[in-house]
Amino acid sequence: MRRGLIFLWLMLGLTAPVFATDDADGPKLRNWHFGVQGVSTWRDRYDIFDREVLPGGAIEDKGRGAGFIFGRRFGDRFLVDLQVTYGAHKIADSEHELADIETLVTFTILYRERSTFQPFLRGGAGGAGQLLEFGPDGGHVFAFGTGAIAGGGFQVRLGSRWSLEFETVATFANFLEVMDESEPDRWVEDSWQVRESSWGWRTGVGVVFWF
Repeated sequence: MRRGLIFLWLMLGLTAPVFATDDADGPKLRNWHFGVQGVSTWRDRYDIFDREVLPGGAIEDKGRGAGFIFGRRFGDRFLVDLQVTYGAHKIADSEHELADIETLVTFTILYRERSTFQPFLRGGAGGAGQLLEFGPDGGHVFAFGTGAIAGGGFQVRLGSRWSLEFETVATFANFLEVMDESEPDRWVEDSWQVRESSWGWRTGVGVVFWF
């Protein structure tokens, strides 16, 4: 509890300057932006399908993949984005592959927005999924539900149109249903409900184009 209160006070202290008037001189900031990133993902558990045979082997801890963001700046410091990420994990002694998928609406508070170094806080919510592919022509099963992130990072401004971005966020997923798209069908049901949750981390490095 005490750690939670300390974290809350730190968050309040950091967000207070967002509402202050910024009189810094500088070029007009561009609002719309699109970015691509390479991502690394990790979750605390992968046995979320409610079937003992899944995922069917030891999962590589670190998943690697890619993602993109697209959104708009409101004012000088507040960004709203659609963020989509995909990070794939190998499964030991298997052709199968498991992937973490997130489709989120994110909210970012950007600090020192006219400087070269721009730290930020980021949070968001939306959908989370876990896709288990059974190799060539084997189909897949897909677990999906709600997801959220909280964290931050920084951007390095390269000019009025380009920035580099470095992000680290905690991820949270609450899986609600599994769809069976395996070939041939491995289970009688086409879908079944689950109530499984997991948490983890995601890091990302990318480039952002402002227009």
